[in-house]
Amino acid sequence: MRIAALGFHHETNTFQSVKTDYDAFVNFEFLRGGEIAEQHATANSTLSGYFQGALKYEFELVPLLFTFTGPTGTITKDAFDRITAEMTALLKEKGPWDGVLLAQHGAAVSENFPDMDGEVANLVRGIVGPNVPVVMTLDLHSNITQKQVTNTDAIVAFRTNPHLDPVERAIEASDILVKTIKGEIKPIQRLVQVPMIINIVKQPTSFGPMLDIVNDVNEVIKKSGVLSASCGQGFPYADVEHMGVSFLVVTDDDIEMADHLANWLAKRAWNRRSDLQNDSTSMEDSITRAMNAPTTDNPTVIMDVGDNVGGGGTADSTHLLAEAIKQGLKGERSLLMSLFDSTAVQTCIDSGVGSTVSIKVGAGTDQLHGEPIEVTGYVQAITDGRFEEPTPIHGGHRFFDYGPSVALITKEGYMLVLHTMRGIGNMTRQQYYSIGIDPQHYKVVICKGTVSPRAAYEPIAREIIMSNTPGVTSADMSSFSYKHRRKPLYPFEEQTKFD
Repeated sequence: MRIAALGFHHETNTFQSVKTDYDAFVNFEFLRGGEIAEQHATANSTLSGYFQGALKYEFELVPLLFTFTGPTGTITKDAFDRITAEMTALLKEKGPWDGVLLAQHGAAVSENFPDMDGEVANLVRGIVGPNVPVVMTLDLHSNITQKQVTNTDAIVAFRTNPHLDPVERAIEASDILVKTIKGEIKPIQRLVQVPMIINIVKQPTSFGPMLDIVNDVNEVIKKSGVLSASCGQGFPYADVEHMGVSFLVVTDDDIEMADHLANWLAKRAWNRRSDLQNDSTSMEDSITRAMNAPTTDNPTVIMDVGDNVGGGGTADSTHLLAEAIKQGLKGERSLLMSLFDSTAVQTCIDSGVGSTVSIKVGAGTDQLHGEPIEVTGYVQAITDGRFEEPTPIHGGHRFFDYGPSVALITKEGYMLVLHTMRGIGNMTRQQYYSIGIDPQHYKVVICKGTVSPRAAYEPIAREIIMSNTPGVTSADMSSFSYKHRRKPLYPFEEQTKFD
């Protein structure tokens, strides 16, 4: 039993000014054949789950191509065309296939295809034909579409946020695929799109109304005849018509059951709609609260929601840094944060470890994320920015590369870690350990994320504060000018109906 594995993985923030070109993928992660096993076989990612599924269900997994880059702006037509051309060529050349495992995100947007994931599935289906099963895994933040459903036999989405279950969902997908190939099951899918969004600050799945939704999904999965059930939380920073919450149920050849259960999940979520909207803390109050926190061995962690790198943030917002300076936060180990700033890094490298520099940092991408801030500091360390995370974290990534990075201690006592690749946010403490910093010893830690850093920072945080900063991932959805989303859509149109 030969099964192809491939994926073109991206979460697209269409409000981000930096387009995602071909080089963005090549310079981040572009793997072919055996390279996929080298990077993912021992990780905790979707691809790792495919490898584990192959061992468990005794099939030959043939990894073809997998490419991924951190959330940024719309994917260029050139990037889409070149990557899909290689994907489809490999799929044709290396076949025939008994099945296909497709590792997509579900919120990718290219210049030529608003539903890029649906088009990738369509291209795969066009090559393998209608009789070769295709099972696709998606991120929980997916904007699931009928096109994605039509071109696959089954879709399985993550059920945790932070995403700690990619391996489990990939094994689940492998199970469905193998049983379909053997003729033991006949998967059939029903998608229901709900006219609402879930605000990014309400998307964690371990507490609150999102936990209730996940529990509902798990209840559906327990029912006889159900092969899988998924919630697509939706990615609200993708300005496309299909943006929003959706529910998908996969049954064994029972469309009526799939329809009934998908609608049941959708209506349960709709009834919680007001509890799933923004309740984040203002930028000013976030710093004040952190400064006034009792002295403990654990830091107050502030999530910089407007610069959520895991959602397309620029990684260089200075809004919270400026507010900390304004409010007079100071003292040894008073604040720790990272900033993307290639120019500042090069200045520190040129100056050398042990030197003192006066430089401007941050806010170099656009006008939404503050102003560059002048700091004077001591260059404590310089690294190549590469490190490994051995434990399961958001998305299951193991190998990281933030490019040449420096640790700079400012006169206020802040530790600024400056890096030259945008990376994918502060989702691992190894980012700091690798440069000689223990984040637990700081009073305030600012994370450029909303949910993805939780797996790393909840274990050491005294408190986590969601700070509603300005930016391309702000929790204030009224700050975005949508041109393509559905109407009506709650909470933009409060009188939206859903029957």
